[in-house]
Amino acid sequence: MDVRVCEVTTKFGRSALSSAVLLAAVFVLASAYTATGGSSRDLLVDEMLTNLMLVVGMQVFIGNTGVLSFGHMAFAQVAAYATAVVAIPVVEKTKALPDLPFGLADVHFGPAGSTAFAIAVTLVVGATIGIVICRASGLAPTMITLAALFVVDQLVKNWKELTRGAGGLSGIPQQSVLWLWGGALVALVVAHVFQEARIGRFAIATREDALAAPALGIRLFTSRYAAWVVSMGVIALAGSLRAQSLGSVNPKQFTLDSGILILVMLVVGGMRSLSGAVLGAVLITAGTELFRQLGDPQRLDIERFPDVFLGGTMLLVMLLRPDGLLGDRDFGGWLRRRMTRRSDVTTVAPVSTGAALEATDITVRFGGFVALDGAGIRVGPGEIVGLIGPNGAGKTTLFNVITGLVEQQRGRIRLGDLDLSEATPVEVARAGLARTFQNLRLFNNLTVRENVALSALVAERHRSHRPPVNIDELLEDAGLAEFAHRRAATLDYGNQRRLELARATALAPEFLLLDEPTSGMSDTESLAMVDRARAAAARIGAGVLVIDHDLGFITRISHHIVVFSEGRMLAEGSPADVRANPLVAAAYLGSQA
Repeated sequence: MDVRVCEVTTKFGRSALSSAVLLAAVFVLASAYTATGGSSRDLLVDEMLTNLMLVVGMQVFIGNTGVLSFGHMAFAQVAAYATAVVAIPVVEKTKALPDLPFGLADVHFGPAGSTAFAIAVTLVVGATIGIVICRASGLAPTMITLAALFVVDQLVKNWKELTRGAGGLSGIPQQSVLWLWGGALVALVVAHVFQEARIGRFAIATREDALAAPALGIRLFTSRYAAWVVSMGVIALAGSLRAQSLGSVNPKQFTLDSGILILVMLVVGGMRSLSGAVLGAVLITAGTELFRQLGDPQRLDIERFPDVFLGGTMLLVMLLRPDGLLGDRDFGGWLRRRMTRRSDVTTVAPVSTGAALEATDITVRFGGFVALDGAGIRVGPGEIVGLIGPNGAGKTTLFNVITGLVEQQRGRIRLGDLDLSEATPVEVARAGLARTFQNLRLFNNLTVRENVALSALVAERHRSHRPPVNIDELLEDAGLAEFAHRRAATLDYGNQRRLELARATALAPEFLLLDEPTSGMSDTESLAMVDRARAAAARIGAGVLVIDHDLGFITRISHHIVVFSEGRMLAEGSPADVRANPLVAAAYLGSQA
């Protein structure tokens, strides 16, 4: 069997198993609950299952991208009404909706057809709006989703020819609870498969750090949009099955309050965990019903008692477990780590492309301040060049220009014959420049191995002309093998620096750009970093451009040193030549000269 086919089969099997185990746990609890009760308990289980699907749909987008949405219920409402207009028998539809547009008056589908139609309509509507949402940044995406909720609500209430207005629609053939159980299983499998897929893992990277992800060649829009579209599919499934479970649809079922209730379930269980989403759906559905009964006039006579429960639960969780009850703990993630095999990629000696990295005549102004004034640098293939200079000399600005984070007013950047002068960070990374940051930018909630594997995934797709890297060998070279399954945030500072180097190396770049890799390190750690950086570059056949304030580190690691001062090149040469240069002594070394 082809290796790729085998890998896909393994991932799907793992996703199906994770989903089945979670749903089996819910089934056991539901069976125990309904065993001694009446029909009202069965109805609560039905509600819990639709809530579970809605929470999972939200988790696919919110949990994987970190972008908050208040508008998912709008698209569940679109799906519910789309289901109604094709599921209600033609005779009843003629009475309720005599002026039904789009030729839908004579259309009638069974439960499967109605669900498929609803998902298709919702995907079209949701995917269109999602383009705007996923291109926006900051608070804007959240506000756009909220606006979508209000717009859909008003359309439903006022487009009476299609929806019958605020009164809602009834007469939808009701389906058995087996449809809800099947829908819940499908929703969980889809969500797990998305997290296992390359694009899903890229979406998670954008959640962790929206600056570091593009620097590894991951597009923010593409990965977030994929998460949004998959989320729409799951939400549509939930909305359609809710309508078929109740036999009716009404705008009151999809208000902002109901959306916040679903969001509370996600927050309480843990946004980043599908297991948490399931736990939150079960706990909040059961707790809300319990407090509704306790608040009944025959008991405590407390008005809106379920709201007290929701508010109290949120407060306690935010104080005691800010990441949710399960945080990052997820059965699917645990199963994935248990089933992860040692990388079997064969290490192949890289062949240099002979391409040099050149930045010439770079000028950058921030208002009236000139950060770079005709600066330039050249790094030959396989060469290690150190860039030094006093604070404010423009070193990091040059790095940011080369990697597409800062736009220059003048100058050219070339990698061999490739012009990167106007390239985005994603294009720069995919072209073969991998960087680290002055301030650590790891994917803190991912494991050490997952951090490195993300770069390897980008390299597999966009750097396939370079020999692939062996993830486990990189971790061993970095001294991180024993920490492979620990979250990056739990590492000490020195190991985090080494992890950032390993992650950049996994991209299989032509050049590594290291921004103060020994910042905050002791002398011993700094000495060790020399060997690790050299070994990493040698393993992938890459040149290195490195900034550091530690002159000892720079002179030990570099073949050639360039000195910047006030945005210009002051001097360059071998480490010995630079040390002996009186201009460098005056501008940079001071009394140490």
